[in-house]
Amino acid sequence: MSSFQVGPGTFYVLQYQAFDADDEVASEPEVIGAVFGTGQILPEVEAKLEGRSVGEHWEMRLSGARSFGARRASSIIEVDRADFPPDVAVGDRFELENVAGDLLVAHVLEVAADFVVIDTNHPLAEQEVTLRGELFEVRPATSEELHAAELALAEDQAFLDAAPPDVGVGALLRPTHRG
Repeated sequence: MSSFQVGPGTFYVLQYQAFDADDEVASEPEVIGAVFGTGQILPEVEAKLEGRSVGEHWEMRLSGARSFGARRASSIIEVDRADFPPDVAVGDRFELENVAGDLLVAHVLEVAADFVVIDTNHPLAEQEVTLRGELFEVRPATSEELHAAELALAEDQAFLDAAPPDVGVGALLRPTHRG
């Protein structure tokens, strides 16, 4: 077992799973690696991980604003009925790709003869989310990992700077299930 602890200059690998406000599973377990302090992970999560070592389990709650954001009226849109299968029904969920190439989950709210109203807000928008996870690896970050993290941070900032102000949080999230 490594004696390194998560902190500045470290690379860590963790597995986590999200649970909704009713403590129901909201995502499949996901494994991610990141360089500490480079914006790859929410600051609240990194604060929870700082000082921890391999094998440690952790749990934390994130407010709706910090987890999947607020529900946005601009994320409820009307789409041409011809873009959906003939048997589309209220309550159906579809995976769609936004202009940035990210996948969104669209929840069907209304079906009419000429259009379908969909909600592309994340299903957990405005909900408090609990994250539970475990650290699998902690070690000094390599110069290549540090450089890649810095480049990714610069690219993310450039995207956010160029995005119109009404880009919803959905443009930055990946769905965790297919409905």
